Amino acid sequence: MNVFEGCVPVRLEDVLAEREARASRQQRLLSQYGRTLVCLTLNIAGEYKAFPLALRCFREAVRALGRTLDGEGIEIVHQEQTRRDAGYAAYFSLDAPAGYIKTLACDIEASHPLGRLFDFDVLRPDGQKLSRQETGAPPRQCFVCGKNAFACARSRAHGHEEVRDAMLAIMDGWLRKTLADTITGAALKALIGEVATTPKPGLVDREHKGSHADMDFFSFIDSAAALLPYFRDCALAGFESRGDAVSLFASLRRGGKLADIDMRAASGGANVHKGIIFSLGIISAAYGRLYRASGEPALDEITRLCGEMTARVMEDFADLGTAGAKTPGEKLYLRYAIRGIRGEAADGFPHVRGHSLPMLRRMLGAGHSMNDAGVAALLALLAAADDTNIVHRSDLATLRRVQKQAADFLATDPSMEEMLRMARKTDAEFVAKNISAGGCADLLAVTYFLHCLTGGRGSP
Repeated sequence: MNVFEGCVPVRLEDVLAEREARASRQQRLLSQYGRTLVCLTLNIAGEYKAFPLALRCFREAVRALGRTLDGEGIEIVHQEQTRRDAGYAAYFSLDAPAGYIKTLACDIEASHPLGRLFDFDVLRPDGQKLSRQETGAPPRQCFVCGKNAFACARSRAHGHEEVRDAMLAIMDGWLRKTLADTITGAALKALIGEVATTPKPGLVDREHKGSHADMDFFSFIDSAAALLPYFRDCALAGFESRGDAVSLFASLRRGGKLADIDMRAASGGANVHKGIIFSLGIISAAYGRLYRASGEPALDEITRLCGEMTARVMEDFADLGTAGAKTPGEKLYLRYAIRGIRGEAADGFPHVRGHSLPMLRRMLGAGHSMNDAGVAALLALLAAADDTNIVHRSDLATLRRVQKQAADFLATDPSMEEMLRMARKTDAEFVAKNISAGGCADLLAVTYFLHCLTGGRGSP
């Protein structure tokens, strides 16, 4: 992928003109606010100073400084930005001593994965710029060799392409780390959020084991911890993928089998998250592929790519005969043509997009807790999704009855108190009959996961 595609190269005179414009803006801000001033720019090698990846790094630099200032209780009196073809700049007028701010800035440059790209000019109220040496900070490091950057530049120790490639490698490393952190954090919240949501029909929650004698709340915690590296690897596989979407899905299969082994080892042999390994693995890979290009993929982009990745997933069922059907899902497909989680993924998770995620966000928007909004989302799934686990533990007629009962109930526009009572009543019924809404539980985890990853971007 050409990170500079469609971008405008700049000439030396453009860079010099931008430098003069920054100096002029600094003087006006110093005169207007009379405070310590930080001018933040990026050290970008080469003729392209403004491109999407550089903008993502610039935003991270602004975020890093903002977090540091907030942590130190330093007031931002004024803040502004400029974004031009010759580069990006952010200005901060701060109510704090310039020497202290320069020390904080040097610490960011030294500790942040992108720090070698950040350039914080700190000016006293009288306009005097502080040097790194005044704070006792070491010289800036070269992109390529890590030695004194000024000495390397003066001696032209490295060629233009070598410096540019080293710069892009720093950016790439930060992207991968950020992606891994994002996916594992969201997966942890989704998996723990799903088991913690209480009450749930026939499912393990904070109160009991439901209809599952072989697992409990801590089985889910142990399994979730074991699976986080798998979701991280799926996201990085998506980030690195260059082939078509179907090939990306195929590349996940071996890791998925190993994740299933890790799950059972962690949970004492229980099938705690088998459907989650499939669904969250696909979503993680889709997110990683889209993240490489844009950084903040929307819900509809993610689910569309999930559908493209799994376009051929039902082919696994095509040649099944009665004798060849081994899993409950295969047997139910042959008998009732219920497609289960495979069909859900192939269709881009329509019950999540159309039912549970809108319900979750509506309830959260109304001020309800995540737990209660999750219960409402689960009821929305019970009303709409073909839960293969319910059929496996009872029959198709029971599934249809449960769906109609939940749909009729939600059509009355119940209060949250009524929804919680309905969930508890259904839970008692399911436990008495040894029924479990395991398929809906998996889709609830998907709902939480997509909610965490998109933050409301895209239409449900």
